[in-house]
Amino acid sequence: MDRVGVIGYGHMGSMLVKGFLASGVLAPGEVVVASRSRGNLDACAAAWPGIAIAATNADLARRCRTIVIAVRPQETMGVLREIVPVMDGSEHLVSLAAGIGLHDLEEMYAGPVSRVVPTATSAVGEGTTLVCHGQWVGTDEALMVENLFSAVGSVMPVGEEDLAAATLLSSCGPALLAAIIGELAGAAARASSLPPDRALVLATDLLTATAAYLRETGRTPEDLIGEVATRGGVTEVGVQGFRDRLPGVFDGVFAAMLERYGGLRK
Repeated sequence: MDRVGVIGYGHMGSMLVKGFLASGVLAPGEVVVASRSRGNLDACAAAWPGIAIAATNADLARRCRTIVIAVRPQETMGVLREIVPVMDGSEHLVSLAAGIGLHDLEEMYAGPVSRVVPTATSAVGEGTTLVCHGQWVGTDEALMVENLFSAVGSVMPVGEEDLAAATLLSSCGPALLAAIIGELAGAAARASSLPPDRALVLATDLLTATAAYLRETGRTPEDLIGEVATRGGVTEVGVQGFRDRLPGVFDGVFAAMLERYGGLRK
């Protein structure tokens, strides 16, 4: 009963299982996986000898103390209807579904519930996983989940009122930054004879180097801008152009994403 169950073995579920096991946080015998895809289950069993495979979601729920639901938001309530009748209320339910709040989950299940938002970069052990705990989650249960997800990157507890906006940064953010990297590289290539692939290398490297500099020095973005942009210089022109245009662009993008976030359950 102390085992961790993962319902869903698609992109996110398989990434989490790999992170939990490859890091040593869990051993294969401590993990149970269920999926509606027989092919995914076969791949899981082949990749991780000794891992337990459940015949149904309800079977998994009977065997695990912590249950991670890693299916699409539209499928989450259906999974809950399958597993809640066989749970005794002591199991810790962990939902990865965007747009489904703690209140919705706690209406379905009276035991401890947490919401967790990993990110695509968790696949390489980087990025921040957001964690939001429900009212019935005790200190030990909260620490257990946070320690578990620390296997795939850093962990940040947040209040549910901030979870949507934080999700746009931590979980949606890699795609947003990837789009920006692509646009920066494209602009450099269009303005010169620099091949697009080399421009992309430069743009990608500048992002990782800048992030590392800010993280390791503790300096702020404004500090770095002050170090690079001299008065009347080339960088100042670029920074001012961003400041003139980007706030409105980003505010509009975030507003549209938050609206879609709220409709994910539908």
